[in-house]
Amino acid sequence: MDDRRTHPRIARQLLVDHILGEHDHCLCVTEDLGPEGLRLAGVPGHGWGAPRYAWLQFRLPDGGPPVRALGELLYEEPGRGSERVRGYRFKYLNPHARRRYTAWLAAAA
Repeated sequence: MDDRRTHPRIARQLLVDHILGEHDHCLCVTEDLGPEGLRLAGVPGHGWGAPRYAWLQFRLPDGGPPVRALGELLYEEPGRGSERVRGYRFKYLNPHARRRYTAWLAAAA
């Protein structure tokens, strides 16, 4: 993990659809989330790839529509067993989704 982080992260498990293309995606699980990005774990295989950017789609527990963010891959490291862990910084999150996400983070902290 990076020591330059300026925002706290919360440890929560949310399912994330890691999307590289129309037929190229896989299901992952968040390890922690913060205002500027998230850390997720997955098993390399179809849909994992070696992207610089990936669409990350997930549902918040607030029951609203899915949040879809464009994430920039910052790092990848070994996880538990065959898992790999990736850190993504949000490059794009539409304003409405960002407000929902920020409000959820504040309430969950």
